Amino acid sequence: MFQYVTVFALFVCGINSQIIRQGKCPDVPAQQNFNLMSFGGYWYEAERSPVRFEDGSVCNLHDFVRLSKVEYADYIHLRRNGDILMASGIATFSGKPDEAKFTFNITLDTDNVPRQFPLFILETDYGSYASLWSCSQIDPNTYEEFSIILTHSRYYHEDTLNKARNVYDRNNISRKEFEKVEQFNC
Repeated sequence: MFQYVTVFALFVCGINSQIIRQGKCPDVPAQQNFNLMSFGGYWYEAERSPVRFEDGSVCNLHDFVRLSKVEYADYIHLRRNGDILMASGIATFSGKPDEAKFTFNITLDTDNVPRQFPLFILETDYGSYASLWSCSQIDPNTYEEFSIILTHSRYYHEDTLNKARNVYDRNNISRKEFEKVEQFNC
């Protein structure tokens, strides 16, 4: 029997990130001339920084569905210990209309507390990779961040992954904690 859990959307990140750093969130640009219509569809997690909700998960799939000119839904499916977990959330443009800066709104079923956090699509070519990042200031001297590399195919070329990784490197975002997400035998 599958266990279905509705928890969150794209990134349980800002709320359950395991990457805590000293200082202030870096000023990192999001992709300009972002086309929400072109970004939709299925995306697979290739690598990510650790996040509690996804610990030990495999076959992580995101289905981005455009809801309007300024927002989209993200439906996540993943497997952990044989159980299928599902999550969903809504992202709304928070920057300029063509800038890939979003605000995610989510309420976790586990505690029923509404949450909101930023999410940037740093870069995407819409067809093979997307480099996403979130940063939330915890207090004046501490922040938590989350990064994720998505690919449009479960089976991607290393060149595709390197393009996505280079986005973080160019923006001085550490990839030290990145984990590979298993997409085989899904």
